[in-house]
Amino acid sequence: MIIIIGHKNPDTDSIVSVLVYANLKSKLGEKVKPCRLGALNKETKFVLSRFKAEWPDVIKSVAGKQVILLDHGDSSNSAPGLNKAEILEVIDHHFIGDIQTIKPILYRAEPIGSTSTIIAKIAKEKNIKLNKKQAGLLLSGIISDTICFSGPTTTEEDIKIGRKLARIAKIKSKDLAQKMFEARSSIKGLSAQDIVGGDYKEHKFGGVKLDVSVFETLTPEKLKPWKTKMFNALRKLKKEKKAGLLFFLVIDILKKNSFLYLIDKKEKEVAKKVFGGPIEKEIMFLQGVASRKKQIIPPLAQFLEKSAKRG
Repeated sequence: MIIIIGHKNPDTDSIVSVLVYANLKSKLGEKVKPCRLGALNKETKFVLSRFKAEWPDVIKSVAGKQVILLDHGDSSNSAPGLNKAEILEVIDHHFIGDIQTIKPILYRAEPIGSTSTIIAKIAKEKNIKLNKKQAGLLLSGIISDTICFSGPTTTEEDIKIGRKLARIAKIKSKDLAQKMFEARSSIKGLSAQDIVGGDYKEHKFGGVKLDVSVFETLTPEKLKPWKTKMFNALRKLKKEKKAGLLFFLVIDILKKNSFLYLIDKKEKEVAKKVFGGPIEKEIMFLQGVASRKKQIIPPLAQFLEKSAKRG
């Protein structure tokens, strides 16, 4: 049995791409099982409920198993036991990380907005028709990662394939997006720890462990009363994760702006050099910044790598 998994702290794209790819693989005669590496966020729960899709089972370790990795290509965001697993495929739309194999594998990484877009392309390449449910799931993944085709990572391919999926699913993308983003923005029942750690990714550049977490919302003003609790939660999280630098961003989905929380002197110094935005009460405003993958990680990685070379 081959395990198909997305990254830790799974988002909508990570989950729906796993579900649909597992279905495609089954139709091709392969024995696979879709799994996940953590709790589902509110947006993903809404999507799975909307399209009547089952939740993938949680897997705690992939040691000794054959695995296919979706929506990530680095071990820090993958499953425990990956170093003792056999990686068969990687399908992703992020930077190439530190994954190593002892034999050639299918590694497909494309500079587009969503892994769900790639899965839709694979279905077409394999002459497998997507049904309404599968099309709706993949459309949700693209909408989530591209902020309904308006975010900085959006490509013409995402838009073209998204339109086709919407026709198959008989859904209006804007209507679906509105409901998804409302679910994503809800803080009802969440703790400060849930907010700052729900979409958390770990990286290492220039010998520095760089962790970046985000919370995307239609109503960033609702988080203002949570400021002290979130800073406390972030400092605790930084210690637990043993991060050299930890950045947390509240992203305004509608205005495509971000609020960068600077929890320590180190973060403030780096943010000033890399982003140079105005700082008010330990929060830097970043106008036009709405993508961790394209607008946050690359400049931070470049800065840390250059700093390491300078010694």
